[in-house]
Amino acid sequence: MKGIITADWHLRATRPQCRIDDDWILTQKNALNQIKKYSEKYDCNVYCVGDVFHANSDVTFEVQNLVIDFANELCTHGHCLGIIAGNHDLPFHNSENIKRSAIGVILEARNVHYILDCVNDESQEDISAPNFDEEVENKKFIFRHVLTFPNYKAVPFGVVDALTAKDLLEENTKAKWIFTGDYHRNFHYEKKGRHVINPGCLLRQASDFEDYQPVVYFVDTEKEIVEELLINDSLENMDTKYIAVRNEREERISAFVESLSDSQIMTLDFVENVEKSLGSVDDEELKKTVKELIYEC
Repeated sequence: MKGIITADWHLRATRPQCRIDDDWILTQKNALNQIKKYSEKYDCNVYCVGDVFHANSDVTFEVQNLVIDFANELCTHGHCLGIIAGNHDLPFHNSENIKRSAIGVILEARNVHYILDCVNDESQEDISAPNFDEEVENKKFIFRHVLTFPNYKAVPFGVVDALTAKDLLEENTKAKWIFTGDYHRNFHYEKKGRHVINPGCLLRQASDFEDYQPVVYFVDTEKEIVEELLINDSLENMDTKYIAVRNEREERISAFVESLSDSQIMTLDFVENVEKSLGSVDDEELKKTVKELIYEC
C-alpha cells in the first residue's frame, strides 16, 4: 500500500482563538493544497484518519466544499481521498448519526470515500478501517481514530488508562501498520518492523502549539518507506495574547470569590449574596463579568 497519511484536519468556519489569519478558509485550503501536491509528487492516494471537521455546528457549505474540491482535484490526477469518521465528526460520537453529519454529506460526493473503498492496491480482507465508535479488527493494516501516545512520558498528568503505540501493537498482534488519529502531535513508532504512525493535527489550532510543526506522512508499505513531509503553517498567524487576558480575568474572579467567604451579609439566596457583595467592588469590568456568569448559569 502506498499513500499520504494525514488526520485531524478539524476544518471549521470559525477561526480558532489563537489564530489571526486574514482568511481562515484560505489558510485551510492552502494546507489541503500542500497535501494535494504531495499526492501528485508521490503518485498516491490520501488517507485521513478521522476528525475531518471540528464540529458539525461549525461546518458551513464552504467548509464542506473545501473537502469536496480537494477530492475532485485528487481525482483529476487519478488519486482518491479516503476517510473515516473521528469523534468530532459524529454527533454524540455515534456512527448511527452519520447521515445527519457533515461527514455524511461529503461521503455522498463523487470522489470522497471510506478508506476501505479507496484502497485499491491491497486486499480489503487485510484492512480494518472503522469509524470512531466501531469495532476494530485485528488485521495487517489498521486505520483507527483513537487517542494514542508515543510513550508513557507523553501522557498528560491525570490521564488514566492511556494507550501508547507499544500497547496498540500488543493489542493487535496481526497488525504490521497502524495509522492513528486523535492525538494532535505527530510521531512514528517502529518496533521489529511493525509501525504506528500518527500524523497529528494539520494546522496549529491551540495556543500551546507554537513549538509544533505540522506534517503528513508518505508511506510505502511494500518498500518499508516512511517519510515525514512538512506542512507550511506560518507562526506569524499565531497569537497567544488572549491567554494573558483570560488569566487576568480568572484571577479577578478568584479574588472576588475569596472575598465572598469573608462577607457578613449572607442570605439564603446565592445570587442576592453575590450582587450585594459586588456593591463594594470598584472594578467595573469584574462586576460585568461576574453578572454575565451568574445569568448564563
